[in-house]
Amino acid sequence: MTQTPILKEKPEDLAFESPNRDTISKILGTVVYDRAFFFYEEIGKPTGDFAISLSDFCNKINKIAPKCLAFHLNRGDFENWIRDIIGDHTLSRRINKLKTTKTIWKNDATLRNKLYTTVKDRVTELQDQWHQALTRPKA
Repeated sequence: MTQTPILKEKPEDLAFESPNRDTISKILGTVVYDRAFFFYEEIGKPTGDFAISLSDFCNKINKIAPKCLAFHLNRGDFENWIRDIIGDHTLSRRINKLKTTKTIWKNDATLRNKLYTTVKDRVTELQDQWHQALTRPKA
């Protein structure tokens, strides 16, 4: 009788192959205005700022009020937009993990820095994978 192996990690935590260039292109691309991420200070109080790509989102992190960043992070808005609209499940999970470390946020700058670094590192990672994908045959 064969026994099914038990996975200790969740399937989404396992390392998968690098995304193909079409997927990377979609993740790093822009979205139409009505699919943009719209920043709010609180429910019913928009800031007027929005992001239409991961790079744009990354740049806005340094301009948006920390209260706004905390509002969206705690609600799961960033991870939902990045997963459902941008299509990057990896970055979505990484941002979700930031919520579990909020007890170590010393101040607003730490929150902004952690979020910015997480997004910027992922953008750089995807850009590197894009360059690697250019040298591989298209699947």
